[in-house]
Amino acid sequence: MLNQIIHNATITVQLPWYLNANAEIAALRAAGIPVDELGSATSGYLFVRTTGRGNHRTNTFRWFAAGIGQTFAHAATSGSQDQEQASAA
Repeated sequence: MLNQIIHNATITVQLPWYLNANAEIAALRAAGIPVDELGSATSGYLFVRTTGRGNHRTNTFRWFAAGIGQTFAHAATSGSQDQEQASAA
């Protein structure tokens, strides 16, 4: 039997779909997600999913500090203490 690995996002942010790129980048940075001027993660892995219809669309951003398939101990992030506390719970 294979072991199932479940990855919990370090930070999850849900933003309105209609935000312009500058507002979106500012919101991601304010939440603690390291993104460059284009909105790409500078470390870890950033997953984005759009849900909803019409005027009720949202973008859900999930940032994984260590990336997918890596252990958190190998990532050098400022939120490592938060992740350790969350995994202990």
